[in-house]
Amino acid sequence: MDQSKYTEKNKEMKKRVVTLDEECKNLVKNGSEFQYIQKSKLDHLIVDDRYKVIYCYVPKVACTNLKRVFLLLTGKMNVSDPLMLKSGDVHAGLDKYLTYLDTFPPAGIKYRFLHYKKVIFVREPFERILSAYRNKFLQNGNSYFKEKFGKKIIKRYRQNPSTDSLDKGNDVTFKEFVQYLLNRKTMEQGYNEHWETFHNLCHPCHIRYNYVGKYESLDDDVDGLLKILKVDDKIHFPARADMYKTLKTEDTLLKFYKGIKPEMLTKLWNVYAKDYNVFDYEVPPAIKKLMKPVL
Repeated sequence: MDQSKYTEKNKEMKKRVVTLDEECKNLVKNGSEFQYIQKSKLDHLIVDDRYKVIYCYVPKVACTNLKRVFLLLTGKMNVSDPLMLKSGDVHAGLDKYLTYLDTFPPAGIKYRFLHYKKVIFVREPFERILSAYRNKFLQNGNSYFKEKFGKKIIKRYRQNPSTDSLDKGNDVTFKEFVQYLLNRKTMEQGYNEHWETFHNLCHPCHIRYNYVGKYESLDDDVDGLLKILKVDDKIHFPARADMYKTLKTEDTLLKFYKGIKPEMLTKLWNVYAKDYNVFDYEVPPAIKKLMKPVL
């Protein structure tokens, strides 16, 4: 990244951090701070004591590649290219090499919050929801999600489902998935991490993140982080062109969301409203049109 581009990215990053802080002040009037978060809810925050950084991973926001980077930061991997770490290993066998904030005593947690750089990467919520649906319910190889969620969703929301659908849970429609997300019981029980809100995963109004990366500017934002950590000469983030062959477009969003009623879209927006506000996201134009005058 050349110096002028780096300077512009710094300005953009400062703007994101200021927006986050200002919007959180509007949301949190009681002065709530990080020590009020239950320790068990800090399980998405990865800590690297060597580089003094905390990263809250959000599924469906390039978290596999970002975890690859943090695995390399440990110095315990025998590779220099993040892509040499297999995706399945990153989320399974290699996870033991990462340190999570919830494993520290309260004093250790407080110290790291006060002295370490705190990093989060986010994504436009409607796009992330669709990405989660397509990855977990449309692609082959995700039998766990079809078994655990698909069968239940079909049974609850489909009239006259086939025996095959009930047995396999492998043909959940996007409308059925949205109905599931909007169900009060689902909300009360808590979402799966792949469609959980940023607020519930990463507590942005309690933890004062000072680096806010976005999926929409992923390559530059990760490069900026590596530069700050002074490892940009050692670690290279996998280029988006190598890993994200099918980028989301307005047409793709429209294809899936056009079958959702405007009032359901509004309810779905309300679920993620805090995420929209504090991370300064706008509803994509294609979806905004479907919502008519509601937003």
